[in-house]
Amino acid sequence: MSVFSRFAALAPLALILSACGEPATPAQSPVTAPATPGAVQGVSLELVTPAEQPWGMAFLPDGGLLFTEKEGGLKFFAAAGEAAPVTGLPEAYVEGQAGYLGIALDPGFADNRLVYVSLSTGTKAANSTAVVRGRLSEDHTALENVQEIFKADARDTAYHYGSRLAFGGDGTLFVSLGEGFKYMADAQNPKNTHGTIVRINPDGTVPADNPFADGVNGKPEVWSYGHRNVQGLYYDAATDTLWATEHGPRGGDELNIVKPGSNYGWPKITYGVNYDGTIITKETAAEGMVQPETYWVPSIAPAGLTMVTSDRYPGWEGDLFSGGMNGPDGLVLVRIDLQDGKVAGKENLLKGELAIRDVVQAPDGYLYVAGKDFDGIFRVVPQE
Repeated sequence: MSVFSRFAALAPLALILSACGEPATPAQSPVTAPATPGAVQGVSLELVTPAEQPWGMAFLPDGGLLFTEKEGGLKFFAAAGEAAPVTGLPEAYVEGQAGYLGIALDPGFADNRLVYVSLSTGTKAANSTAVVRGRLSEDHTALENVQEIFKADARDTAYHYGSRLAFGGDGTLFVSLGEGFKYMADAQNPKNTHGTIVRINPDGTVPADNPFADGVNGKPEVWSYGHRNVQGLYYDAATDTLWATEHGPRGGDELNIVKPGSNYGWPKITYGVNYDGTIITKETAAEGMVQPETYWVPSIAPAGLTMVTSDRYPGWEGDLFSGGMNGPDGLVLVRIDLQDGKVAGKENLLKGELAIRDVVQAPDGYLYVAGKDFDGIFRVVPQE
């Protein structure tokens, strides 16, 4: 870990709230089995490019990399070069966990070159998550014709923005939104966007088949609710499944399959407790609320989520991979072994090496991870 990372680990509230700790009375995860072994005996990290608090990554079809830095905005990196700024984004609200956050390429990027970026916007008294889109210039130096296509409800905290972006198979865009930490009760009300995943069209309009499209029982853009702070989002086109990881408080990080109109329970049910050890609720299940596919106690502060679909990691094809940023079991890359769409086991990789904010699979088939602090972006190299 770099000197900068050690200092960052000492930062008080901002990083405490971005992570999770061990509950007073640990529960047991529904999946305790080790992952099924593959041919890969382990992995190591190979530095690709330095980066300062990178948040989201998106690889271009030709292998070039766009990534956001929480304070630095958008950067472009090509092999044998150095990461360079990409201009055009609006100014972000930067404080605590606020800044430049998630990123995704339009499914038709090869033709339209559209890029989507989520960022915190507003002021200390009233800020929220916004999503903008713009066209990447041919020389990769600028986003052109940038437009705001979505803005979440305002809050007055600088924590829990969610902000992962993922396109579904029908071309609609999913956006995860945190509950602003102190607005946890609002996560149970789909008539606001706190603690939700929303689904919009690429231009920001609302799809007619959203579960609350008529606006009667929830905001038209809301797809699911009862979330705390989703920082991992992956759409599996082969099975039409939207996977999400979200932070619990102290304990209770979750992996969920996200379905339309569903309530994921926060804060009515949880496997975690408050940061001071006090009880949020004694309930871990309730009628009408979805149970996680697996959860973590102690926590790992999961961030970034992807699936290996290449043959670079023999035996791991079809498994999910999540970064871990903090907590007693954090600083890991977690392999989540899927068998017939269900979690069969978990394996911690790179334990203690790096706080991981994002993980993606690149066109070359390798996994790449972004360190949360000032460590950089790395290729995950398999050892066989």
